[in-house]
Amino acid sequence: MMRFTRVEPGRSRAWSGGASATLHRPRVRCLPVEALPVRGTLRERVVTVVDSGRPAIPMGGGFRYGVGTRTIVASLRRFKERNLWSVRRMQSLWQSGFRTGGRMLLWVVLASMALVACGDRDGIGETGAGVIEVAPTQIGFAQVELGDSATEFLTIRNNSDERLQIFELELEATGEGSADGLSLGSVPELPFALEAQEEQVIEVTYAPQAGEAARGRVRILSSDPRFSADSPLYVDITTLENSPEILVDPPIVRFARAGTGAFEERQTRLINVGTAPLVIYEAPEYGGGEDFSIALPERSYPLELLPFDSEAAGENPERYELVIDVLYEPTGQGQDTGEISVVTNDVRDPVPGREDRGLTRIDVRADADAACIEVDSRNRNFGQVPIGSSSLDRVEVTNCGTQVLQIENVVVDQSGNTFELDLGSWDRSGNGAIDDPVSVAPGMSVSFGVRFIPFEEGTERAEVVIVNNDPIQPELVIDVVGRGADGECPIATALGRVRGVSGMGRPSLTAIPLQYVILDGSQSEDPDGQVVDYEWEVLQGPPGTLVQLGPTQDDPLGNDTSRREFRLLTAGTYRIGLNVIDNDGFRSCEGAEVEIRAIPDQDIHIELTWTNPSDPDEGDGEGSDVDLHLTKMGPGSWAEEPFSVYFQFPNRSQESIWSPEDPSLDIDVRDGAGPENITMRNPANCEWYAIGVHYYRQLFGTAYATVRIYIQGQLRYESALEPLERTGEFWDVARIHWDSGQATIVDVDTRYPALPQGQPPEVGNAMVETATDLGLCSAQQLY
Repeated sequence: MMRFTRVEPGRSRAWSGGASATLHRPRVRCLPVEALPVRGTLRERVVTVVDSGRPAIPMGGGFRYGVGTRTIVASLRRFKERNLWSVRRMQSLWQSGFRTGGRMLLWVVLASMALVACGDRDGIGETGAGVIEVAPTQIGFAQVELGDSATEFLTIRNNSDERLQIFELELEATGEGSADGLSLGSVPELPFALEAQEEQVIEVTYAPQAGEAARGRVRILSSDPRFSADSPLYVDITTLENSPEILVDPPIVRFARAGTGAFEERQTRLINVGTAPLVIYEAPEYGGGEDFSIALPERSYPLELLPFDSEAAGENPERYELVIDVLYEPTGQGQDTGEISVVTNDVRDPVPGREDRGLTRIDVRADADAACIEVDSRNRNFGQVPIGSSSLDRVEVTNCGTQVLQIENVVVDQSGNTFELDLGSWDRSGNGAIDDPVSVAPGMSVSFGVRFIPFEEGTERAEVVIVNNDPIQPELVIDVVGRGADGECPIATALGRVRGVSGMGRPSLTAIPLQYVILDGSQSEDPDGQVVDYEWEVLQGPPGTLVQLGPTQDDPLGNDTSRREFRLLTAGTYRIGLNVIDNDGFRSCEGAEVEIRAIPDQDIHIELTWTNPSDPDEGDGEGSDVDLHLTKMGPGSWAEEPFSVYFQFPNRSQESIWSPEDPSLDIDVRDGAGPENITMRNPANCEWYAIGVHYYRQLFGTAYATVRIYIQGQLRYESALEPLERTGEFWDVARIHWDSGQATIVDVDTRYPALPQGQPPEVGNAMVETATDLGLCSAQQLY
């Protein structure tokens, strides 16, 4: 290395030294020197030049300079620091037989080369030129979600047999963009050198920030003469912008056209399938015909929805989705279309005049006088699945129209073969396709499976397409995603038993309404670790029944999540699913399931459930109160003792007038959704019983009531979602006649503006005609 140091006028100092080397070509080496100050733009440097190679350097006049050391004084104009000359080029001149007029000229050339090469950068050591190569020549990052990071690798290689020196290596933004979120790693201390054919791997990491995508480049300044400070080597870096993307599921809310007085409720769900938070600036608004209205949960706006994660959404749905209840109550005026408007920061469809805000429109219509397809979710995430394992997810397809839905085909659109269909009986030939179109009646549902089988680490995506005869959605698309990883799936095992009843747990059991069922997943296991979490899910419950899983009686704080308990509030079928998570974060590839059939054990079992669409949470302690009534006809009047059973007189077992019937109101719910039920163990022969429903207290608008009557465990009568619009309204539902174990049910369906307390149930024409036609007896001489 050479440096100019302070020297007094008229004095000079010089250093020289020898060195030895065993390289097989001439090479210039630089040893420490001290320079002399001169006037003007010229400076003299004392340079020690050493030829450390074995072949002699050809000099002018046939002189051949062998291994040795010479010290010369060279007068040179100052060179710009960055104008590097290649020592390799000088060697080429030597080897090609370059001739000069004398050996001093060659020494001047050698000294010039040494001055420039040795004095250009401090601390590099021996000077070499080298040939720099980079791979890749540009770096592009795929989509990286906020909060995550990704790393690509940049290889710098010296593709020559000379030393390559790297002086500068840094990140910089390009254009008017920003390099925020980009960083370099594994960079040696600068400057550094690469020997012949040596390489250095640099980590380029991208951790996206909120806002626009990062745009940058890696700037590399080296001793390769093809590049300079004014024109260095650049490696461009591009990233994809993180942006929100709203998904409406389903995108169209459709109802079968109905007459005045009907009621139906459907839901549409807003989720964010983008990579940045979705902001809903204000509460969604409905506009259109009066047949429709919407109900929203209590949320604060602006509302932020995080990029959708199915597992996290199961634990905290409010952070990932907004569910809109759409209510259809036809007025008979033909106003059967409408629209829901949602304003967000997804600007793919901007608000007119506001490029910074997007407008999403959701069609609502009751024109489905045709087949109508609906699925339980259009966005399925398998999560992390071990490589080589198989994870199954079932898709439920419902016909929301008035005509038969024909499923003509189901296909998977994917780049590989990691997703496959499980069509069951639809694919008898086993070729992965539907043999014949599948017919789905209006209001009915069918299901098929989708399997994810990863063969390597990484995320896989596909689309499942259902081809059908819905004129609006003839090809319904479901997005599926899964991630392959090393490990093994834990194995979920779920059993159930009735509380207080001895016996082992079973995956399928029969119980009686109002009994408690204990769910047990403690026998689940993990082949390569341990189960650390249990995810219980209500897959099915009787219509109108709110099923809530809670801690067991023995563990009121719920510390043991492997066990849960719930009450069979109504008769019907309950299906409870279980998935388990292991210590590696893997979810069970196949879920377990417990099925419970609640069958009444009384001769007569009457159930009442109701729903208030305007009630934001029908499971809390505040809601409308609807009451179930039973009156013995003849001596009895509505809501008067001793012949009526309702909340004020729930149990008549001590009344001789009710012997041997023994009627009982077994459950009375006063805060929304129900249920209530009245049972009778031994109905008396030739007796008539009247059933009624009273809207006792209105808190959340119209209540829609459903009554079911079971006779000896079999459902014999159902009247669903009958509207009760105001406090005090009374619905006279039906009559039950009993004789020798046989029941006859007559529909009445009469409304009163208030509870007809003290009045006997009406003996109507339908009741008399039925009794006459069937020859029914009457102990109370009612006809």
